[in-house]
Amino acid sequence: MAKQNYKLYNTLRKLEREEVWQVKKLLQSPFFVFRKDVGKLFNCLYPYVLKDKTFPSKERVFAKVFPQRAFNDGLLRGVMSDLFELIEEYFLIMQQRKDTIQTRNRLAEIYRNRELSKCYQGVIKKTEELLEKYPQRNEFYYRQLLDFQKEKIQFELLNQRTKSFNLDEVAETMDILYLMQKLKHTCIQFTHQKLYKTTYDYGILSNLLDLIDLEKYLKIPAIGIYYYCYLFLTEEDGDEYFQKFKEVLFQHSDHFDQSEIKILHLHAINFCIGQANRGRSQFREEILELYKDGLETGYLIEDGQISRFTYNNIVGAGTSLKEFEWSQSFIEDYASLLDDDYRDSTVSFNMARLEYSRKNYKAALLHLQNTEYEDVLNTIIAKTMVSRIYYEEKTIDALLSHLDSFQIYIRRKDVSDFYRKNVLNNIRYLKNLVSLTGDKKQINSLRKEIENEAVLTEKSWLLDQLNER
Repeated sequence: MAKQNYKLYNTLRKLEREEVWQVKKLLQSPFFVFRKDVGKLFNCLYPYVLKDKTFPSKERVFAKVFPQRAFNDGLLRGVMSDLFELIEEYFLIMQQRKDTIQTRNRLAEIYRNRELSKCYQGVIKKTEELLEKYPQRNEFYYRQLLDFQKEKIQFELLNQRTKSFNLDEVAETMDILYLMQKLKHTCIQFTHQKLYKTTYDYGILSNLLDLIDLEKYLKIPAIGIYYYCYLFLTEEDGDEYFQKFKEVLFQHSDHFDQSEIKILHLHAINFCIGQANRGRSQFREEILELYKDGLETGYLIEDGQISRFTYNNIVGAGTSLKEFEWSQSFIEDYASLLDDDYRDSTVSFNMARLEYSRKNYKAALLHLQNTEYEDVLNTIIAKTMVSRIYYEEKTIDALLSHLDSFQIYIRRKDVSDFYRKNVLNNIRYLKNLVSLTGDKKQINSLRKEIENEAVLTEKSWLLDQLNER
């Protein structure tokens, strides 16, 4: 019974030790469990999960759960399905306990439907207190506030018909929540659109921008931050909006939970990377500042791990600013947080980048030769690094051969137009650099071409090499 074939196995693997004991208690409850076989199955399977072993054969599992019966595949599958559903129910119960405000909104609805007015009023009062004390003012808060307001109005409409109601309050919360969700989702759409070759419809947002640009809404951090985020992502000159975004981010980070702060950091970092790739070197410092903040606050660490892509970007930011000691410390200190499957190749790749930046070219090539890349962008970075090393070491024949194969590679790969154009521009200008004579007119002409090229991440390096001619 191969472990990868069963969602039950993968679900059991994600249980923490404390959760295992809680599930065992649930499986002993007659309210939830109507057959003892389910508990027996859990006790049979979990030791295999604990040791990260594959499941035993169906026949062995069946024999342990039903020792007196002949093997029945349908019966075993039924018990496995029951166990999986009970674990799902456990997850829902624990989530319900965690989301106190949401649970009390549902409880108020139950009391209203059962016409238990005093119980209803008690829950409403407690929910109001919880909302006032809730530390964040993010989408979750406004969603729960809206549910609370709607529930309260529904009760009053049924039981206090002669009273005037504050329906404007509900309408205002609806507006705030919609604008927040719309801006937040559009920022995700735009970022995804830039990374992948696709186009999204932003709906009616363009008609709402003038409305949002009012103090009434911008003073709400959860609207303001995504408004400025949308503008710096979409406007050609988004520097002003980026600075306003950072002000809200650093002044009101307590309004958001960690997962949302991480997303906001990544929006900002992606913007800065895009600006740096266009030759605006001042944004490299912004990138490293954001990464350092993300590391210090833990926003970039998820479930005890750091993404290999984030790891690569941090090293790139550090080495581009010549912070070599900091970069090496980061590589070593955070290596253990990388996924086991990618740790060795990711560390070797980044050590190559660090050694190259230190001009230790032989060490850099050695690290690159010992690394296999599944990711296209890492391959592009590695091949670009090799191009630089061959040029700086003056091994021109090897360089020209490498550039030809690099050109074939990038034309065949499914990458965004930006990356393809950028690589082809880098190759073309590097070949032009190799073919230069000492003619000053030719050198100046090439310098102007490089300076005016919009898509060229190697612009600074190419100009440095040109200045040495």
